[in-house]
Amino acid sequence: MQLLGIFFALGAGLFFGILAPTTKIAYNLGVGVGLAILLRYFIATLLVAPLIPFQKNLLIIYKNNLFDFLLITVGSIFLTSGLLLSVKYIDVSLAILIFCTYPLLVLFFSIIIDREKISNNIKILFLSTFVGLFFVLGPSFNSLNIFGFLCAIVASIGATTMIIINQKMSNKSITPVQINIFINFFNSFFFFFILFFFFKIDLSISKFSFLIVLIPSFSYAIALFFQLLAIPKIGQTNTALFLYLEPVVAIIGAVILLKETLTKYQLVGAVIVLSSLALATYLSGKIKNDSS
Repeated sequence: MQLLGIFFALGAGLFFGILAPTTKIAYNLGVGVGLAILLRYFIATLLVAPLIPFQKNLLIIYKNNLFDFLLITVGSIFLTSGLLLSVKYIDVSLAILIFCTYPLLVLFFSIIIDREKISNNIKILFLSTFVGLFFVLGPSFNSLNIFGFLCAIVASIGATTMIIINQKMSNKSITPVQINIFINFFNSFFFFFILFFFFKIDLSISKFSFLIVLIPSFSYAIALFFQLLAIPKIGQTNTALFLYLEPVVAIIGAVILLKETLTKYQLVGAVIVLSSLALATYLSGKIKNDSS
C-alpha cells in the first residue's frame, strides 16, 4: 500500500515537472498564456467530472464551507497564473526554484498562525535555502525580468495558501476530490469569462502548437490525480517530500528541451535549495509525527 502511494507521489512529481518546460515550448510556438491557462483547467475538469456522481452531499458541503472553497480557489488562481506567466518572462529553471520555496512560507505561517515551535535544525535549513537562492539569483539578478520574478513569488504564495487552507479543510473531513472538483469547475468558468470577455485569446495557432500545449494541460490533470491518490496512502508530508522530484524534472527538461544553462554557482545553489527544502519537509513531518 505504501509502495503504491510512493509510486503515485513520484508520478505526480514527474508530471508536475513536465509542466513548465513544455509550457515554455508552447509559448515559443506562438501559444498565448490565456489559452494555456484555460486548457489547463478545462482538461482537468473533463477528467475530474466522472467523479461527481460518487460524491455525497456535494452541494451541501460547498454551501457550508463556501469561504474556504473560494479561498483555496484564489490560491490556485495565483499558483497557475503566476507560474505560467513567470516561465514566459524568465528561465524555467529560475522560475521553478523560486516557486518551490513555498514550503518555507508554509512553515513561516505555521509559526505565526498555529504558534508552532520550529526546531533549530529547521531554522538552519531556512537560512541555507536563502543562501542557495542567493547563488541561484545572484549572477543574473541585474538582468532578471522583475515581472517574471514577481510572478514566480505570486505562484509560491498561491501554493502556500492552498496548502494551509487544504489542511484546515481536511480537519473538517473535506476530501481532496471534493476540493479539486470545485477548483477545476470554478476556474474553468472564471478564466473562460475573463479571457473571452476582457482579453483576446489567439486561437490562430498551428495544429502542432495546439498538440504541444495539450501536453502540459494533460500533465497537470494527471499529476493532480496522482497527488490525490498518494495523500491518503502516505500522508501529506511524505507526498510533499516526493514532490521535490518536480523541480529536478523541470530543470532537466529546461536544460535538454530549451537548451537553458546553469552556471556553476547556480548549480550549487540549486542543490542547496532542493536538499534544504527536502530536509525541512522531512524534519517538520517527523516532528509532527513524534508529537502526535
